[in-house]
Formats: sequence, C-alpha cells, structure tokens
Amino acid sequence: MSVSNDIEQFILDELTQGRGITEIDQDENLLSKGIVDSHGVMELVGFLEQRYGISVGDEDLTPENFESVQRIEAFVERKKD
Repeated sequence: MSVSNDIEQFILDELTQGRGITEIDQDENLLSKGIVDSHGVMELVGFLEQRYGISVGDEDLTPENFESVQRIEAFVERKKD
C-alpha cells in the first residue's frame, strides 16, 4: 500500500468514524474542511512516527505539512530521506 493510501485509510478508519466520509481526495484540505482537527493531527503524527519510523518535531507541526493527504505524503517522504 502506498504512503498516501495508508494515510487516507488511517484518517478514514480512525479520525472520521461515524461521519459518513468514505473517501478523501489527495489534495482536499483536511484542516479547513474539518476532516482533521488539532487532536486528529496529533493522532496522525503518532501513526506516522510509528508506521514510518520518522520523528515529527514541534517545528514540523505546520498547517502546510498536514493540510492534505498529498502534503502529508510529501512530508513523510522528506522526513524519511
């Protein structure tokens, strides 16, 4: 499974339960649409750190890094390198 598919599946399984969201466009703004809130970002960070063995610091917690599945994937790829 690709990084973007992993991220989308985590968000759907863990962060949008009971909200009727069944898919997320890769470039959909997760924050402005309320799909992921600040608590959800922290859950997502824990998932990314565990799944991909990366470390997410306070300086990484910017809206630009977490506003879409596509941006999260790019962030993970940068941190893995």
